[in-house]
Amino acid sequence: MAEFFIGYLSRAIHEERELRPLSTLREERMAAVRYGYIAKTHFNIIDTMRSQLDFARKGLSDLGINVGFLDILDKRLENRNSPGEYVVKIWNEKFNGSVNQTIYEIISDIWQKTKENQPII
Repeated sequence: MAEFFIGYLSRAIHEERELRPLSTLREERMAAVRYGYIAKTHFNIIDTMRSQLDFARKGLSDLGINVGFLDILDKRLENRNSPGEYVVKIWNEKFNGSVNQTIYEIISDIWQKTKENQPII
């Protein structure tokens, strides 16, 4: 995510583009958190995400930073999958009646992916 924001802000500064109001961003973020990729906002969420990723990619290129860092976000968008949905999926796979044990297994799974630098998708 840091790479996305760096690229996006760099390009916005370069183009002297006015940033969208925080109130709009908060509203869209809450819709996305609540409803995922089927969220309804002022704009089509999928189209908005694609255009924002392209914009951030241009900003990273301008800075000479590898745009491949955004690939994980492209994969999430393509698969319409988020880390939250991943957690729900593995909860359903691992739940054995013990909430504590299942939480431990999920955290262990995510920690292993983090150590191996694997995306959570």
